[in-house]
Formats: sequence, C-alpha cells, structure tokens
Amino acid sequence: MSASTATTLRSASKRLREVAPQITGPLAGLADPVADWLDSWTATDIREDGPMPEDFRHALVIARTVLGEERGR
Repeated sequence: MSASTATTLRSASKRLREVAPQITGPLAGLADPVADWLDSWTATDIREDGPMPEDFRHALVIARTVLGEERGR
C-alpha cells in the first residue's frame, strides 16, 4: 500500500473519531466502527494502481469523502 493511501485511511479514521461525539440520531455510534474498519485496511499490502478488493475501493472512497476529497461520485 502506498504511504499516501495509508495516510488517507488513518486521517479519515482519526477524523471520524474526532466527530463521533457530535453525531446524533440513527447514525450515532457509527463513527467508531467505521474508523476501526478503515484502520484495519492500513496493514494490508495492496497497491492502489493494481487490482484491489472491492471492500478496499469502498474504504478509500469513504476515507476520501470523510476528508472532503471525494466529490460528485
């Protein structure tokens, strides 16, 4: 995994944990499990420019969306 991909996943995980107390309603409690899931991908040796599991692609889209990098998808 590239350093930038791992950094993206870690940054999004950190951001989710920071905002978790502010999330209310039906999505309350969702931030920590999603952050854990994003963290779990950081130890996986996957190249972004090669074939990757669909779950990993979803993790990157979610991480980039959390960080405001994914627009209009």
